[in-house]
Amino acid sequence: MSQNNRNRSRKNGNNYNSKQISRRKKRRRRIGFNLNIGTIVFFVLFLYITVNCITYIFREKISIYEVVKGESEEIPCIETTGIALRPETVTNSNSTGYVNYYVKNGSKVAVGENLYTIDESGTFSQLLKDATVNDTVLSDTNVSEIKTDIKKFVSEFDSVSFGSSYEFKYALDAKLLECLNLNALDTINQTLTENGGSALTLNKSALAGVIELYTDGYEAVTPETVTKDMFDVSKYSKKTISREKPTESGSPIFKTITDENWKIVIPLTDEQFNDYSETSSVTVFFPTENLQASAGFSEISSADGKYGVLDFKRYMIRFAEKRLIDIHILGDSKEGLKVPKTAVTEKDFYTIPVEYLTSGGDSKSEGFNIEKIDKNGNSQVVFTPVNIIKKDDKVCYIDDSAIKENTIVCQPSASNKYQVGSMSKVKGVYNVNTGLTAFRNVEILSEKNGYYIVESGSKYGLLVYDQIVLNAKMVKDKQVIFN
Repeated sequence: MSQNNRNRSRKNGNNYNSKQISRRKKRRRRIGFNLNIGTIVFFVLFLYITVNCITYIFREKISIYEVVKGESEEIPCIETTGIALRPETVTNSNSTGYVNYYVKNGSKVAVGENLYTIDESGTFSQLLKDATVNDTVLSDTNVSEIKTDIKKFVSEFDSVSFGSSYEFKYALDAKLLECLNLNALDTINQTLTENGGSALTLNKSALAGVIELYTDGYEAVTPETVTKDMFDVSKYSKKTISREKPTESGSPIFKTITDENWKIVIPLTDEQFNDYSETSSVTVFFPTENLQASAGFSEISSADGKYGVLDFKRYMIRFAEKRLIDIHILGDSKEGLKVPKTAVTEKDFYTIPVEYLTSGGDSKSEGFNIEKIDKNGNSQVVFTPVNIIKKDDKVCYIDDSAIKENTIVCQPSASNKYQVGSMSKVKGVYNVNTGLTAFRNVEILSEKNGYYIVESGSKYGLLVYDQIVLNAKMVKDKQVIFN
């Protein structure tokens, strides 16, 4: 090959290699253009937004709870059925016959008052019914006595003791019935004596009290002799004394409740027995009567069980016909604020004796006189307002950057000094009314169903409708809350 051809070939080869190198450089430049700074920034921002969105979606949210009113139950309420015990004396018939009563069931009687007659043949009972229907006119004496009773009741009536009006109604009903029956008896006895017969004798009351026309076998029961079986309603049997059938000699014809004071015995569990161990009085609600009353309270324990004894001084006549009575003992409760348990946490605070607490100048702000040292080594006392978390009879719990460990606090109008250092835990919640978490002390009164009932109206505590963090573990003090 000639020299010219070799040179030409070398030249063409060089040209080919130059073109390849040029293409490679262009590809490199193209790749470098795709990875410029803008692409990198966009990728980082996209990654940051993606991570934050995923974190926001899956993280636990900070929930806010609005404080509402609640009621603490320091001593729980008891809803049960009790046995009414009264001083009761049963009177039995001394002969067989029909009993005719001259007082109404449930009425009060005095000693020597007309109560009943016994008609052995039954003829007199029919004559008495006919006379009562045909001759119901009250005598002038009867009307005068009734007017006197009404005037006396009106003059002595007290609206606070409205229950006395029921007792007067019962007494007035009994008085009318007695007058009508006695008038009828006078007419019949007059007829009997005119025809040569003998007049019937009225049996009078030997005891003063309330007359009841039933028996149930519980008349002699005392709190000490009560047993569990007596509270079984299905086993209770009440025998009403019949006026339509003749009464056998020796059978009960009425009983007299001789005292206004009465008792109700209730069964207690071991827990209830302990809860009420220091209780001497309770408030009782009778649901069937929609009545509330106060009662003395005591406890007795026997091999058969534990019982509570309620002592009443009123309303005996209202319940004289009942033995087993449904009652609600209203527990000792106090109004407070309802707070979820998850919202309550504990935090350490410095404590300072309350005798060091003061207010500065014309300001009503509470604070302490703090000893400070200037550059020249001279000490001066400066009033410093602080944020008090809690205060009791002995110490104040302080949350403020102005009070540090080893701070010297001076007692007002005295030379005593106190060096800050002691800390104590305080229960509280994080209030977020301002959008910033602020620790607020809570005094727990009771707990129930996942909630605490805390003290209301405390100067350093919560108020109704305050906004608090539902889960205190999710936040810190003085944290901004976006919600």
